[in-house]
Amino acid sequence: MKKVLLCVIAFTFLSCISDDETIPIVDKSAISFNLNGTDYSLTEYSVQLNPLDTNDRIIEASFDNNTKTLIFFVMVEETNQIDEFILLENGVEYSSDPTYGDRETSITIHTDSKMEGTFRVNIKDARDQPIFTFTNGVIDIEY
Repeated sequence: MKKVLLCVIAFTFLSCISDDETIPIVDKSAISFNLNGTDYSLTEYSVQLNPLDTNDRIIEASFDNNTKTLIFFVMVEETNQIDEFILLENGVEYSSDPTYGDRETSITIHTDSKMEGTFRVNIKDARDQPIFTFTNGVIDIEY
């Protein structure tokens, strides 16, 4: 009797498992990061060539009910670092550049249709105190 019961349980369990064909494919293209202790994953963003300098690609993504906008510049098809990194908050611009910023950025893949990389950026005030701390930044976008 125990064998029959175990067979029924095993059959019931196996019949509940779905196969891979019914699992939807999730679009993972996003810019994700932690900003001052809050995690974000931005799936809506724009990518364009800088109209003032076509050697730069501009990536822009708004969040927090459009009160904040992340903007960063990367040299076209370069796999190196983020050039300028800007946070607009309620119309005020805060920036970090590669020379003077407290930051680590790395672009590992950069083509005409895909960009991957990581970032950690501290944007500081005039007294050298951090006001915006970006950690665990991951760029994995297609455009």
